[in-house]
This record gives sequence, structure tokens and C-alpha cells, in this order.
Amino acid sequence: MHLSTKRAGHALLLLFVLSGFAGLIYQSVWSHYLGLTLGHAAYAQSLVLAIFMGGMALGAWLASRFSLNWRSLILAYAVIEVGIGVAGLLFHPIFVGYMALSTSTVLPGLTSPQLAHGWQWLSAAMLIAPQCVLLGATFPILSAGYMRLAPDEAGPILGGLYFSNSLGAAAGALVTAFLLLPTLGMPGSMLVAGALNLLVGVGAWAVWRQTGDGASAAIPTGAPMQAAAVPTAGRGFVRLILLAAAITGATSFVYEIGWVRMLNQALGTTVHAFELMLAAFILGLAFGGLWVRRRCKSESDAVAMAGYAQILMGIAALVSIPMFNQSFRWVGWLMHQLVRDDTGYAWFSAGSGAIAMAVMFPAAFFAGMTLPLFTLALLRRGVGESSIGRVYAANTLGAIIGVFVMVHLLVPGIGVRLAVTLAALFDVALGLYLLRRVSPGRATRGYALASMAVVAAALVSLHFGKPDPHKQVAGVFRTGNWRVDESMRIPYLRDGKTATVSVATDADARAASIATNGKPDASLALNLSVAPQPDEVTMLMAAALPLALHPDPRRVAVIGWGSGLTTHTLLGSPVPRVVESVEIERAMYDGARLFGERVARGYDDPRSKIRIEDARTYFATSNRRYDVIVSEPSNPWVSGVASLFTEEFYGFIHRHLEEDGILVQWVQSYELNDQLLGTMISALLQVFPQTDVYVTNRGDLLMVASRDRAHAPNWAALAAEPLRSELQRVGLGSSAEFQLRRIGGPATLRNLVKLTGATPHSDYYPTVSLQAPRARFKGESADFLLYLTGNGLPVQDILGERVPPGVAAVIADTGASEAHMLALSMRSSLLAGRVDDVLRQRWPSFADAAEQLFVLSAVVVDGSRQKAWSQALTTVSENVTGILPREDVAMLFDHPAWLANAAQQPVEVRTLLAMHAAAARRDASEMLRVAMQVLEQRRDRIARDAREQALVVAMLGAVGTGKPALVATIERQYGPDIPPTQRCGRMRSWLLSWVDGAE
Repeated sequence: MHLSTKRAGHALLLLFVLSGFAGLIYQSVWSHYLGLTLGHAAYAQSLVLAIFMGGMALGAWLASRFSLNWRSLILAYAVIEVGIGVAGLLFHPIFVGYMALSTSTVLPGLTSPQLAHGWQWLSAAMLIAPQCVLLGATFPILSAGYMRLAPDEAGPILGGLYFSNSLGAAAGALVTAFLLLPTLGMPGSMLVAGALNLLVGVGAWAVWRQTGDGASAAIPTGAPMQAAAVPTAGRGFVRLILLAAAITGATSFVYEIGWVRMLNQALGTTVHAFELMLAAFILGLAFGGLWVRRRCKSESDAVAMAGYAQILMGIAALVSIPMFNQSFRWVGWLMHQLVRDDTGYAWFSAGSGAIAMAVMFPAAFFAGMTLPLFTLALLRRGVGESSIGRVYAANTLGAIIGVFVMVHLLVPGIGVRLAVTLAALFDVALGLYLLRRVSPGRATRGYALASMAVVAAALVSLHFGKPDPHKQVAGVFRTGNWRVDESMRIPYLRDGKTATVSVATDADARAASIATNGKPDASLALNLSVAPQPDEVTMLMAAALPLALHPDPRRVAVIGWGSGLTTHTLLGSPVPRVVESVEIERAMYDGARLFGERVARGYDDPRSKIRIEDARTYFATSNRRYDVIVSEPSNPWVSGVASLFTEEFYGFIHRHLEEDGILVQWVQSYELNDQLLGTMISALLQVFPQTDVYVTNRGDLLMVASRDRAHAPNWAALAAEPLRSELQRVGLGSSAEFQLRRIGGPATLRNLVKLTGATPHSDYYPTVSLQAPRARFKGESADFLLYLTGNGLPVQDILGERVPPGVAAVIADTGASEAHMLALSMRSSLLAGRVDDVLRQRWPSFADAAEQLFVLSAVVVDGSRQKAWSQALTTVSENVTGILPREDVAMLFDHPAWLANAAQQPVEVRTLLAMHAAAARRDASEMLRVAMQVLEQRRDRIARDAREQALVVAMLGAVGTGKPALVATIERQYGPDIPPTQRCGRMRSWLLSWVDGAE
């Protein structure tokens, strides 16, 4: 059975959809792969774009040179697709071998960053270039092969293939981000793409068998479309068209990069946002091709059509800037309308895609018209089918130029908005030239109207597209506020190579924050007389811990400059000989200068060395090793950042630490969940089994990982000035204040990993970067670890993971010490038998609970009042018993003066009080015995919270007495009738996980 020409064409269009789908899987996943060697998602994306386009240009040019001699282009296309598929199947193992060679052999032998960059960019290009060359050959070869079947359908064929391939590409971008990478990871996604190319190759072979000489087909393959004997196009015309194709390729990718950079500030710098923007851009190209397919036959002058398309593309690009200005308001509306759950995130993603379409689609639509039209113009003037490859090559070569000029010249030189405006003017100028000089028949009314439209668009763009820094720094994708208050001052706003960096201060210029793409990275007071910001505790503590925990921290590296306060703090000690801070974005380093004296040592101390570089590249060059590495990257949901929280990266860090080296790793608990945090901790523990965890404020954690073994802290190392005064200011002036913030050690972290069922985070399975944006949108928190010290019961004490500081400890009254201060006040009230003034003023709700306990305890607590009494006792005890050490709380519930007629109290009251006394003494056997008695009491005589507290005390007692199997038994017996609360419910899960598998 032979295929008709129409059916064969439909089959080829369908195959080209699949080919485009696979092609965007490659482009998307290659960005992740190359980000591991280049160090930043923006660099990886620009390199992939450049190599992708460069390889395609070369492939298209080769096709234009040699395809005329090939008898069956459809068969050749099938072979090429099979070659692409085989390369896709082999890519992952080849890349793994390349990374091992690069990081362990090549980079350590290079002595300069320039050589390292040369190796990285050249080797990365060679990894993907072969496939890109083959991909570039597919469009011209399939187009020519298809046109040999239907020589009179050149325009519809070109537009149809461009549409089908681009449509598949847009779908590929979305499916990769939202389905393939989350379920299969990078290796699995590459296998899917490779398999699709093999399927396309087999399908094309089947079409060839039915239409070509392979089966004596009724439909001949067709002869090559040779150039006319006397082409109506001279060399000048051909060169002009090729130059025009190159210009439109360059401007298109200036737009794409510019739009992505702008929309990152409204939609957030995430993998999902990038792929949505990429899909919007490609979809515009697709429908531009579809328009050409449907309209080209009725338009005789392809050059004029292309001229108008260029002008309209420029106009649309100019208008995209005011549209971008409105995007902040649209995102704010979305954030306020949507419920923060999985369905809401799906709608937010859809809305983000719609916003990206509004900004990008119009100009991309006209950009999608130009390539088929330029090709059609040459074909109609008798240049022959080689023109397909030549135009495609010129267009993709222009795209390469556009990528590099945009990233390395225009963005740092004139900024993103002006770069987009300049590209728009180039397009307009090209379109007007084509209409006036090449197609003069149209240079009349249409030319005049086009010129007027350009002027109008320019005026609209200048007026409504004026930069508004108060929108750009708002971080609307996080806060829902599309604009910050007018009183906020923004003294610094710069488009860097990788991100837009801003510094904003409050109205009184007392505090400032530095942000990338609207996401604050650090906030601090601008002078020491002002109360510290919460971020300051994190940055000072990240510097102070290694100074105290490492015996001789002479050589220190800091990953991520941020505000510069961590580096400044490290240099407050005389011990470090050199502190090398590695920051990939110079605009961040320059902007942080505005923090002035607060970070001055980072800029002025001769021991401070700043390296504008990717950390992996810099460390690997000359095989640098350090005593301490402090890693403070941005939030893991930011595209590219999660690769700094993987098992492979920690293995890399391990090799660059000295034998007794320490890694300090920051990670936030907000905009995350325990599963994702467990994934990152699991990766850390695979490489650094000896790791402790500290909390710095209400939302930030520090992991202190030792390469060999943990050393006893030397707190005297923090006594030197000015370090001591700076630490004291933020509540870190004594060893007890560090003790207060320590949550636990390796066993605590291993149990979190076990409880969450997390697997180690891997470079090749980017779970965090794919799932963290959803957690951010939902407002989730990874707060399980925080409950370990704030649940009110001696959980970590019994488990041997933590001893809290006591009454005698010197601890400043800060936000981090609030629970400790509350416990001191509650203890004082219990000892006195009356509510003290501090408790009444600062914590009135807890004062009411203590007052109720004292009132109810003044007489015999009969059955009608026992439930209220047990609730009051539970509230009081959970704010003191587990917060202070045993020696400071043991006496609180043994024969308390506030309980009248103790001997006459009902057995239920005496038993519950005895349970609290046992917990205060950390008497595990008594805790188990008495808590079991409480659990057997009448339920109508005891508050539900008190019963759950008794359940946890019993489980703790079982652990403390060496009876781990009893923990699960207690939960099975009593747990079903006690619904878990947030506070105690988590501790039940924690203890069940702790003893799981224990004998």
C-alpha cells in the first residue's frame, strides 16, 4: 500500500512534532547538565542556546551544501533522527565520565581561571555540538525532501514544518519541567528524548519506504529543486536576505533573554517559570509559521511580507515593555485570588504562562513568520532548495551572536530594557529597509502607516514602560504585593550578567536589604546603634561557629557574597590568614558596598579576596583546599541554586577541605517542607556523617559538617575585638547562646531523613529545584527540627542529643531566646505561686493559664474542675519543663507550694502532677510508669492535650529505659483515641521513627 502525497505530508508533519518535542527536552535538560560544570543556570542556558543554535546553523549549512547530491532526503532525515536518538541514549554516561575527568584531572591541573573557562566552555560545547549539528540538518533536509514530493507547495510546507516543529518544542519544554524531570530525572528524560528520536527515525523510514524508490512507490521521491538557470535574484539580494535572517535571529534571542530576565522579577527565578516563558516564546514562533502556511499562497511578495513582519515584531517588542510593567500587578492579583495549595499552584503556573504569553507571544509570532518568508523569497527567485539550509544557518548564526551580545555586552552595559528596545529598533529599521529598497512596490501607504505605528509604539513604550524600581524590588511572586511603599528608597538597581540586583532601604535609612530579581538575600541595620535584623544573626553565626569549632581556621572560603557580612565577621578575628569569597554575580558585590561600615572589612582588609567566579570552577582550579568553607547560596527554589545542595556537590566540597576541615551550610526552613529539607540533609550526611544543626532565628538553619571528627568548641576564640562586640550585639556573646541554638547532632539529622523517607539529593535528579517553588507558593515550612527544642518536653534531653542552657546562663533577650525567657518567667511564677509581672506583660495568654492553674489548685480539685486544671497544667509545663535543664525544673512539681491540700487531692490530680515531676527530673522509668497510669484515667476528667502529653511522656520513658519496642505498642494502644496536635503529634512521629528497627 502506497501513501498519497497528502497522507505522506501529514505523517511527516506529525513526525516533526515529535522531533521538536524531543529537541526541547534536550535543550531543557542540557541546561541542567551544563549548569553543573558552568556553575549558574543563566550561563548554562545562554551556552546551551548558543551551542544549540550554532550546531543547528552548522548542520543547516552542511545540509545546504551536500543535500543536493542525495537522492532520497526523507531517508537521510530518518538516518539523522536515529543518530540523534543514539546520541541521546548515550549522553548521560558520557557526561558522568566527563565530569569525573574534568573535576579530578583537568581543572586541578589548570592554573588560571581563563584556562579553566576555556576548558569548560569548549568541552561543554563538544558534549552537545554533535547532536546540535544533526538537529540543525533536520529542518532543511525534511523541508527539501517534502518539497520534492510536492514542488508547488513550498510556502505551506515551510510554514507547516516550522509550525509543527515549534509546536512540539513548546510542548516539550512544558512536559520536561512538569512531568519528565520530576518523575525520571535528567537521565530518564534523556532516554525519553532519545527514544522519541528513534521512533521518528523509524517513522520517517516507513514514509520513505512508501514514497521513495525503496518500494517502487507510485509517488516519486522527486528531483532536487535546483537553482534556476537564470535566477532572478542576484548575489546582492541573496546576501541581503541572509543578513536579514541573521539579524532577525539575533534580535529574537535578545528578546527571549530580555523577557526572561524581566519576567524573573515578576514570576520568580524558578525552573517552572523559565520553561513556561520558553514555551510561550516557542509557541509564538509556531503560530507565526502556521500563518505563513495558510497565507503565503495569496501573497505574491514574500519580501514585503517579511518586511511588515519585521516592523510588527519590533512594534510588539516595544509594547512588551509596558506589558512587563503590568505583569507585577497581574501576578499580585493571582497571588491574592488563589488558594495556597497544589491546585492553586497549578493555576498560578497557568497564570504565569498566560502572563508570559501576553509579553512574549506577539513579537514571537512575527519572528516565527520571518524564517519561512525569507526562505520562500529565495525559492521564488530561483535560488533552489539549498536556500533552505542557508537561511536556516544564517538565522541560527545570528541567534548565537544575539545570545552572546545580550549576555556579555548589552545587559551589563545598558540594561535589559534598553537592550530589548535596541533590538526592536533594529527590527523596525530592517523591515523599513526591506519595504523601501527591496520591495519598493509596497513603499507607499503601507510604508507610511508602518512608520507611524513605529513612532506610536515607541512613545507608548517610553511613557508606559518607564522603569519602576518599587515594582522590581517587591518580590510579588512571594509576597503578593506588586509594589513596595513609596517611602522605601532604592539607591541601587543594576542588571548583572545573571540577575537584577537591588539594594533598598527603609524611609529612615536605618536598615537595608539586598535582593536578586526581587528576592531578598540579606538584610541588616546600617550601623551598630540600630537594632539588628534577623538575617544578621545568621550571617554572624555562620562566621563565628567555624572560628570556635575549628582548631586553626587559617584558610577560609565563603560561597556567596550576599551582604558581605559573613566575610566581614570572619575578618573580625585575627586567626584567618585569608578569606576568599566566591560570588558569581559582580553586581551583588558592587551593590553590597552600600552597607558601608557594616561590611567594610570585606572590602578593605587585605586578607579578603573576592573571586567573581563559579565556586566549583574556582575550587577545582589548582585543586584549592581550605580549613573552612561557608556555603551561603540563595534559596534552593531559585533556578540553579539547588545544585549546591546535592551529594555530588558535597563530595566536591569534601575534596577541597583539609583533613580537619569544616563545612558550614546555610539553608532556610521557610518556603520549604520537611521532605525537601530531608532530601538535602540526606545528601549532606552521605558525605559528612558528622554534622550538627543549629537554628539562627525563626527561619534559618546552619549545618556544621566536619570532614574528619568534631572538635570541642573553643569559645575563647570569639573573645577578640571587634568580633566580640559584634557578636554580643546580636545575642551571641556567650557560649550558652550558641548552646541555646543547637538543635542536635548526626542522630537528629539521620532521624529526620528517616522520618521523611528522603533520598539523597542528586545533581541528576533535581527534586528540590522542581518541588521547592511549589512549597514556596503554598507557604510551607520545614519546621520539624524547630519543634524538637520548642515542644515543651525533654525529648532531645532523653535522646541524648541536647542539653538546654539553664537559669544561670548568660543569654541576651532576643527573638531566638524568647522561649528561654518565657521559661524563666514561668519558672519564677511557679516557685512563687503567683504570676510575675514579666509573664503578665509579655505573654498574657500564658499568664492566664498559670493564673487559672493557681486558682484551681487553691482548693481540692474535684471532678468537675479536673479537666480545666489538667489543661492549665499542660499549658504551663510545656513552656518550662523541656526548655530548661533538669536541675532548674526538677523542683517545680515536687510538693508545689501552689497546690493546696496535696494529700487530699484526687488520685487523678496527684498522678498527673507526679508525671510532670518525673518529666522535670528526667526520670525515665517513673515517666513511663506514671504516664501509663494517666492514660488509663477517665477521659472526661482530663483534657485532650494533657492525654497527648502523657502519651509522649510514656513513649519518652520507654526510650529512656531501653525499651524501644514499647514505644510502638503505646502508640497502637492509646494513639488512635488521641488525635495528633501540631506540637505533640510531631513528637509522636519523631519517637516512632527514632526507635524503628531498634532492638
